[in-house]
Amino acid sequence: MTAQGRMLLGAFAELGATDTTCFLGQWPYRLSAAADVDGLREHADRLGLRSLWVSHLASLFGFDTRSGNEAVLAACADDPLFRIFATIDPREDDWPAELDRATEAGAQGIRVAPGFHRYDVSRVQPVLAACAERALPLQLIARLDDARVRHPLSPAVDLELHRIADLVRDHSTQPLLLSGLNRADWIELNRHLGDDAPANVRLDLWHVNGPTHVADRLGDDPERWVFGSGFPLQTPEATALQLAASSLSADALRAITSGNAASLLVQ
Repeated sequence: MTAQGRMLLGAFAELGATDTTCFLGQWPYRLSAAADVDGLREHADRLGLRSLWVSHLASLFGFDTRSGNEAVLAACADDPLFRIFATIDPREDDWPAELDRATEAGAQGIRVAPGFHRYDVSRVQPVLAACAERALPLQLIARLDDARVRHPLSPAVDLELHRIADLVRDHSTQPLLLSGLNRADWIELNRHLGDDAPANVRLDLWHVNGPTHVADRLGDDPERWVFGSGFPLQTPEATALQLAASSLSADALRAITSGNAASLLVQ
């Protein structure tokens, strides 16, 4: 890394960001894409992160979600660095019990992954309603990798944006974080919503990629975005550098790196 890159990462570290999109475990399609608890802590130290929202990759690829949820709770629940987001699959008959088990054990949010578990986005509706009853934020994983380089054995499919829009429209007051959409996806999604998306909908940034100045456009709606790196699947420095090199105001940077994420947890 160049001296300028190190300087920019140092400036990013001073922001004390929250990383809303992290995972424990092994990504099955790339040996180097793995993180244990120590790896997550090193990731936080490297980028000056104050909080990581984390779930277990085993909940995406195992026979059930419970095994991964139990593993991440056992590994991370006692460390204040981590906010545990349990993964729920609404195809499982006992998903409400799993949601309750996870939250009673310390989970502070829920993740769903229709594109990995292969169900229609409409099936997220009862999960979102259950989260609303328990004052829990829900993170919907639209994608975790770029379809152009996706492993041919991966079960994942990208979600149709109009399906996500239907979900948002039907639950307009519930805190919702959309993970893995890019800027063009957001523009199209917002058009489906009449260019009037609810204020409680946020998007993470790992797939909003391009030249370093791409983050300047986030200043148009800084209240909409949160820092989420996709670590260890994605290279977190890419998103951090884009923010650090941007012309965003100090207030916008604070909102994107920590304030917007905090608002999802307290609503």
